[in-house]
Amino acid sequence: MIKILVKYYSKYHQAIRILLYKFLSTNKNVKNEAKINVPTLFIGNGEISFGKNVSLGYFPSPMFYDGSVYIESRNKEANVIFGNNIFINNNFRLICDKTTIHIADNVLIGTNVEIIDSDFHEIEPSARHGGKHICQPVFIEENVFIGSNSKIMKGVTIGKNSVIANGAIVIKDVPSNVVVGGIPAKILKSI
Repeated sequence: MIKILVKYYSKYHQAIRILLYKFLSTNKNVKNEAKINVPTLFIGNGEISFGKNVSLGYFPSPMFYDGSVYIESRNKEANVIFGNNIFINNNFRLICDKTTIHIADNVLIGTNVEIIDSDFHEIEPSARHGGKHICQPVFIEENVFIGSNSKIMKGVTIGKNSVIANGAIVIKDVPSNVVVGGIPAKILKSI
């Protein structure tokens, strides 16, 4: 009896959560479709586009049953572009405020990764709520691997074939064919 309950829970629980998140999504500018394996929210007024063979979420992997994916193209001028053959693991967060975040073909992204194009506020205390914060585009080139718990910050380009080590915070450009890690991320070795 318990095995039967677990089987049905595993099958239908996730499907119900995925449908609920689809209902809660507010972005009507999503072009093409990704394979959605975990609850995924599409939020904002900008465009979100997917190439072929983009997968959001994975089983078995941490946070499959309790995590989600959050993709926000906040303002009308914001543009999120996913290329082809991209695999994104659970608990991915992407917020594009006013520019472009472009993830090229054949990129692999681990669990708990965050990519943002803005600080979302000014540093100066008197200007923090003014809405004039700086946004800069993010470009992730072909065949990049981004390890779990990493953060890719505004204005960063990650070159082809590079690897972002687990837990890295990337605040400046990464050349092609290197491994970077640390806080802030630094080149650890060439590939």
